[in-house]
Amino acid sequence: MENIRNFAIIAHIDHGKSTLADRFLELTGTVDKDKHQEQLLDRNPISRERGITIKLAPVRMTYKNQKPENRNPKQIQNTKSKNQNNFEFRASNFEFSNSEYILNLIDTPGHVDFSYEVDRTLVCVEGVILLVDATQGVQAQTIANAYKAIEKNLVIIPSINKIDLPDAEVAKSKRQLVEFLGVKESEIFEISAKTGENVERLLSAVVEKIPHPQNPQGSLNLRNPEGSFVNIETWSASSLQALIFDSYYDQHRGVIAFVRIFSGKFRPGMTVQLASGRINLVIQEVGYFLPDLQSASELGTGEIGYIVSNLKDIHQVRVGDTIIDEAGMSFPLVGYKKVNPMVYASVFPTDTDDFLNLKKALEKLYLTDSALDFSTIHSKALGTGYRVGFLGLLHADVVRERLEREFNLSLVLTPPQIDYQRSTGRHNDGKVRYKEPIVKVSIITPQEYVGTVMNLCQSFKAKFITMDNKSQVALIYEMPLSEMISDFYNKLKSVSSGYASLDWEFLEYREVEADKLTLLLNHEPVEEFSEVVVADRAFEKAQNLVARLKDLIPRQQYEVKIQAQYKGKIIASERVAPFRKDVTKKLYGGDRTRKDKLLEKQKKGKKKMKMIGKVEIPKEAFLKLFNKN
Repeated sequence: MENIRNFAIIAHIDHGKSTLADRFLELTGTVDKDKHQEQLLDRNPISRERGITIKLAPVRMTYKNQKPENRNPKQIQNTKSKNQNNFEFRASNFEFSNSEYILNLIDTPGHVDFSYEVDRTLVCVEGVILLVDATQGVQAQTIANAYKAIEKNLVIIPSINKIDLPDAEVAKSKRQLVEFLGVKESEIFEISAKTGENVERLLSAVVEKIPHPQNPQGSLNLRNPEGSFVNIETWSASSLQALIFDSYYDQHRGVIAFVRIFSGKFRPGMTVQLASGRINLVIQEVGYFLPDLQSASELGTGEIGYIVSNLKDIHQVRVGDTIIDEAGMSFPLVGYKKVNPMVYASVFPTDTDDFLNLKKALEKLYLTDSALDFSTIHSKALGTGYRVGFLGLLHADVVRERLEREFNLSLVLTPPQIDYQRSTGRHNDGKVRYKEPIVKVSIITPQEYVGTVMNLCQSFKAKFITMDNKSQVALIYEMPLSEMISDFYNKLKSVSSGYASLDWEFLEYREVEADKLTLLLNHEPVEEFSEVVVADRAFEKAQNLVARLKDLIPRQQYEVKIQAQYKGKIIASERVAPFRKDVTKKLYGGDRTRKDKLLEKQKKGKKKMKMIGKVEIPKEAFLKLFNKN
């Protein structure tokens, strides 16, 4: 274990994580230089095209340290210091006689929608490289990810990337890192992941500063099968414990689990157990990520790799579960919480015959994206589809694109909505009460945009919490999730000329005055356009919805009334005038009563048609309405 280093690269979106991973792969000889695609660990085409990482990616590298330091391994020193935020900061120096090292790297996403991937990664490593774009400086996700690493007491190696660019502000970015982490400027690496400048120095620092995995000896807080915590004073290194941090389904081999081995050795042919469900499984194969799967004879303590099981149902292999011995004598490790969807949207195939194909596509997608949540729904206008839960708006957009591209589907996706908690109230008065999700929003912005950003937050019903006024201003707000997903991010970028960055996390559900805003067409409710809305926004949303539908619903043979109902009252209304045939055209002169009789007959006919007819809403109207959202 002394020669193993497990580490991750964390950063804000588009700060160069995947490019740095490419240079590491080349330096260690894991891949041939100039003979591989850029962003090699981003296997998904959408990820490459958008230039963002949407999925964690592990890889094993072998590295020979060119400049070993002659230190006695018995004199290892752990230095501890505290920054101005009172967080404990740890740096460790190690050196051993054998200078060949196994480096297990996990590349992580940078967008807030996929921050749960970062949480899963940090459980499996002892240190991280914190990467900052010299042209952008410290941004919201930089801070959020750094806090996660600090909370887990991981070694942090701060680095400034893109120093080769003409608009790089290296000195400014360094000052920001010094202010935030409390480190010395000399401890910050300056690199260019694109050109490779100083990248090998950074890789050497990974070996020298990040500690090797430790045997789980001494006092450990572990979770027992009933879910409560127990304290183990002595722990046998031969006990079996492997934490599942990701998984996917292979149609030929079954479930393949990505694991970090915390204790014991896992070999093919062994029977082991999933701790949460007490499900036994037989190990078919173990191995490493090179970055493709490479089988091995065993996986031992401290290593990161994969386990192929005989299980065929991926729902049995939960991310965060612990693989233990067959007898179930080991306790599960404290993993990480299951991620719950934050926004929901309805997904329908434009061709109703494609429903079964949509079902198969979602099930296959779930095998590689366990954050998805979906259930069947039925719409009078759009047929049968699914209500799908997503982590955020980007996650929803990526899933939609994957469904359309990878499974050749044409889809209608309704605007994402949040999930309100509904109850009958504390006083048993029969009244329905709602609770809405509240999020903590962290905004990093240059000084000159503070005023406009604060005004924007106020207009989106955000509650000011605190402000940290440094080289860049850090603003903390509490905000309803419904406000944040409406159009807040785009407007934040607009008022800050693109310089402000955003991170958020769920806080709690709070009671709010809300009710269902129901859309009526000729007094008939249309569920596709109905949603729970807070009282402050009800009139605005109602007016906007009926006005847009008036333009989208084609004229019928009879009048169409478009109404929005809230708390039993109509608060907005429009009408689509009917086609009118000139029934008096054939009359030439004669008594006026003849004309009146024909007009009255036409009026009665339209009234009857309105009573028994259905308002037809073409799917194009849904597409136009939803795409504008």
